[in-house]
Amino acid sequence: MYFCADFFDMMVEVKNKRTVYAYIALILAQIFWGISFVWTKELLNHNFNVIFVVVVRLLISFALLWCISRLTGQVERIARKDYGRFFLLAFFEPFLYFIGENYGLMFVDASYASIFIAIIPVVVPFGLYIFYKQKISPTVLLGVAISIVGISILSLGNSAGGTFRIEGVLLLLLAVVSAVGYNLMLFGLLSYKPITIIIHQNIIAAVLYLPMFAFVDRGELAAMHWNTHTVVALVMLAVFCSSIAFMGYSYAAKNINISRANVFTNAIPVVTIIFAVAIGQESLTLHKAVGMAVVIGGVLVSQFVSSSDKSTSKNRQ
Repeated sequence: MYFCADFFDMMVEVKNKRTVYAYIALILAQIFWGISFVWTKELLNHNFNVIFVVVVRLLISFALLWCISRLTGQVERIARKDYGRFFLLAFFEPFLYFIGENYGLMFVDASYASIFIAIIPVVVPFGLYIFYKQKISPTVLLGVAISIVGISILSLGNSAGGTFRIEGVLLLLLAVVSAVGYNLMLFGLLSYKPITIIIHQNIIAAVLYLPMFAFVDRGELAAMHWNTHTVVALVMLAVFCSSIAFMGYSYAAKNINISRANVFTNAIPVVTIIFAVAIGQESLTLHKAVGMAVVIGGVLVSQFVSSSDKSTSKNRQ
């Protein structure tokens, strides 16, 4: 009797530690993804081609993680039944998602685009319900709704009119569908270690991007200006954004509800603004402060576990 009680207490403690680690990993992922815009802007300002940047950062990430997995003995064999899932994982994101988001921004202002991307955490819970019968948490949906209001305050405060073309809308919808597809595939692969998932995700996506080089102007590649800053920016994108951030998100999705983990992506614009203000690229205005507060409030609300969620968890036990 006492042994069972002690064992239960130990399991709760371990679970709580994993949850804490999961939130730390998730927060770090959002920080790295938020800062990624600064590193990407550095490369674009030096005439770097978008496809070149994506492929190189994926290849660097793959090489780094593969070496780490070999040295630490974390190499896992992929089950044949999961080959298709790994392919679709990489096909949805980074491949299709980057195409939809990056090219969508050519036709739609970033302020509007951020609102489209904020819809992703709304759709993911419904996808999980349809394909995996995962219960839809009302607190997650409420948190997402609040965070979208915050992002709207952040975004629309920067836009008066602006560019809004149907091509951009369709491309951004492609990004939304791709992100949802990625989360659905990821859910089915959480039995693997995060490093295994990201290694295969990145090498498959890099291979999918390679044919696109046939459409890249060779003069554009020759015009890229290499220096210490651009090399550092490229390596940072590979190590922190394509490696650590994605692994952190996978780890969080494995240890907390994936729908709750996904809501944190709405905090990325907040991180970007804070970093931009810190380095003097932007100034902090009232509407930005209010918008950031609302977004963070929405993310926090989404992490609350409702009584219905608790009862469902108990029934499963």
